[in-house]
Amino acid sequence: MEDTLLYAIRNLDSKLDAVLKRLDDKEKSEWVDRKEALRILGIGANKMTELIADGTFGRDCCRNVGTHRKPRWAFHRERAFQAYLNRY
Repeated sequence: MEDTLLYAIRNLDSKLDAVLKRLDDKEKSEWVDRKEALRILGIGANKMTELIADGTFGRDCCRNVGTHRKPRWAFHRERAFQAYLNRY
């Protein structure tokens, strides 16, 4: 009985690890760096800085993955594009 339960727990644990890994990979692919976001949006670096400062990109579509002194932004592919289109 104990062996069966132990086997079932190990099996579930390995399946859970696989699901969590897939979710992590998916989340990483949804977030792009500044260079890729510039390419997707078709704008320049100065315009991107203005949009960040103006608050066009909210917390749900961009995040600072660097430090306070040297920010390095990551952008959500879909949310940043929608925020850019809805800016007016």
